Amino acid sequence: MPIWLIELFGARDLNNAFLFLALMTAPLWIAMIAFPRMRYLRQVAQPWVVIPLYSVVLAVMLWKSYEAGMLPRWTPGVSYDAAQSLARHPIAFLVLFCNLQIINLFVGMMMYQKAIRSGFNAPIELTLCWFLGALSLIPFGLRLILRRQAGL
Repeated sequence: MPIWLIELFGARDLNNAFLFLALMTAPLWIAMIAFPRMRYLRQVAQPWVVIPLYSVVLAVMLWKSYEAGMLPRWTPGVSYDAAQSLARHPIAFLVLFCNLQIINLFVGMMMYQKAIRSGFNAPIELTLCWFLGALSLIPFGLRLILRRQAGL
């Protein structure tokens, strides 16, 4: 299906899907940042529990897009132009954005678990991870190095 047709007739649905994907992980992020010592959060914020649940959202989105014939055609060859044209497709963009949300949440949960085991909270690093992803590993790693040198 042509991109312009998807954007013309599905603009509101695409916007709603984007907002859903952007906010679907917010409750866990807010809990890990604001309430890191909650007993139930420590049990729920496990990568092998949460990530499969969000991966179901990705699988349903892919399946529904496949059924509707809205997935982009795969162009042979690996090049920047091919990747750019794939990412410009609205459904492909939503799939990539959903993957980004899941990967950022995985990294954030690993940081959260490490911080809890090490006896500290990492609200700044988790907030950075929510919005910037892997770049938050730099201040988190520095904090771990400084805490080990201080003997804590």
